Amino acid sequence: MFTLVCEYGETSWTAALLPVSVDRMIVASSMTLLADSRSGRRSGFLPWILLVVGSAASLAANVAVAEPSAVGRVIAAWPSCALIGSYELFDAPGQARRQAEGAGRLGRSA
Repeated sequence: MFTLVCEYGETSWTAALLPVSVDRMIVASSMTLLADSRSGRRSGFLPWILLVVGSAASLAANVAVAEPSAVGRVIAAWPSCALIGSYELFDAPGQARRQAEGAGRLGRSA
């Protein structure tokens, strides 16, 4: 993302901050979704939208500056895809909620 932003004429300072802002948006939305899941609440649209937009921006920037070959683009896309995939595995439908319920049952039976 840094390289892409520099190619479009931004200063190195701005180019350094843009990836940080995108990554923080992804982390904040992911943590919000996880906290909602753990507390048994339904998440609103905003965390999901920010997660999708941030992930798409990261993926698009990586692919845009990749070597112009299929292998180069796949390699460049991998970090974003791995982040999205690992998040989905971590918060597979209700996994955090099930863990919290299991911990609650263990506490009551002790």
